[in-house]
Amino acid sequence: MGVLMIHSKIITISALSLMCAFQLNATQLSCDQLRTGLSKNEFSTTLSTLHADKSDDDELWYWLDLARLQQANGDFNTSIHSFEKAYALLDEYENRAKVSLRNIGSFLGSALLSKGAESYYGKGYERTLMHTLNALNYTMLGDFEAAAVEMRRMEQRQEFWLKETEEKIKDAAEEKTKAAKDGTNIEALPEGYSMASMLQDDDVRNLANSYQDPFSYTLSSIISTLATNGEASGDAEISIKRAMSLNPDVSKAFIAHVEPVKVEVKAPKILPAKGKKNKKVVEIPSKPQADVTMEVTVVVLSGQAPSLKIDKIRFPIFQGASYTSIDLPAFNPPINDISMLTIRTEALNMQPPRLLKSNTMAYKTLKDELPGDLAKAVVRATAKAIAAKQMSDNFGFFAGLATSLVMDAGSSLCDSGYRNWEVLPNSGYLAKFKAKRGETFTMILNDRQESFTLPTDKKGTLVLVSYITPDNVRIDNVTY
Repeated sequence: MGVLMIHSKIITISALSLMCAFQLNATQLSCDQLRTGLSKNEFSTTLSTLHADKSDDDELWYWLDLARLQQANGDFNTSIHSFEKAYALLDEYENRAKVSLRNIGSFLGSALLSKGAESYYGKGYERTLMHTLNALNYTMLGDFEAAAVEMRRMEQRQEFWLKETEEKIKDAAEEKTKAAKDGTNIEALPEGYSMASMLQDDDVRNLANSYQDPFSYTLSSIISTLATNGEASGDAEISIKRAMSLNPDVSKAFIAHVEPVKVEVKAPKILPAKGKKNKKVVEIPSKPQADVTMEVTVVVLSGQAPSLKIDKIRFPIFQGASYTSIDLPAFNPPINDISMLTIRTEALNMQPPRLLKSNTMAYKTLKDELPGDLAKAVVRATAKAIAAKQMSDNFGFFAGLATSLVMDAGSSLCDSGYRNWEVLPNSGYLAKFKAKRGETFTMILNDRQESFTLPTDKKGTLVLVSYITPDNVRIDNVTY
């Protein structure tokens, strides 16, 4: 019976290895190909290739990547459609998970081979930002009410993530206890882990949480005001308070004390008729001064957030009597980002704060989830080590070696298909100010300068800047 169980394990592992290999070969665009194919000359080809590739259309990351590239291309309606596809996948997962939150790990798929064998349903910050970016789609189409609804959906999504996180913490505690029973200490980060120093960064340690960002709440406040035709609303007030609590620099995004440019319209004087004396000159009062300024909101989304990878690390088990390889989630660094934004008008020279920091939220999520990931990785590695040893004891050294090689190969193949939202903007800047109608203002993004001419007959405008790469920048706007 024991031999049959061992054979069963090997067959299962081999089947999973073949499945991962098939999935890998079916994918037309790898993570590296996607992230390096965003320059101006390559962007259209990358977008059309991703759109045509349906091999991963059951993956959340696929629809999120497609939605962001469509948005950056100005295809706001198709981007909305792709975001809705992502919502459907996530809704289906959340509905299943709600039945039994305590078994949340079982809904992520098999983790027999590696971390990469799990299905990826996004982290809290990605689930938040997919609604934020989709709200921008509706905003650019002039549908401010739909944009406001999208921001409310963001709030609902966060509520489930919070419950899910609480259950993951309980699950991690159980896995930690299980590893301790096997004689393995998982209190400290393993040596050689690529993210060890990054997780100790002050920005990561001091972040309030990993799923709420001041950029989304500041934008929500602006959208709520637009949805009520400029009237004050409770939603707008609540959103800006939350944004301020997350980052006090939000106040620097609003320039409220710029004197409006006014033109005095004088009426002609009425002079006395000829030959008549002692008649006073009557002057009609000037008409009220006309304000020729308008509201301007600038939203800049730049770069691409960290992409997922799997670290393979040598790790001691059985109280240090043996070593095995464990797999832990890690990140490649963000790319194509800007370090500073400067906006200049005839009356202003401002540097809006960076309110969206996707990389910091990604690292905070990793730090929060690492105890559970480490515990599971050790349990997984220990189980594979035991299986290989049993094969060696029963069928000889080469059988044990072959078992290890099959498991390692299957693990590597699955890891390459474990992907997150790889073109999520890494940074978000926001500024709201007044400027003269018809004037041209400039934006300096690192060493690149862009200009935008304001309309002459509107109350306000929202300008969306997508900084994809240093040579690929798109500017769209909506007026009201």
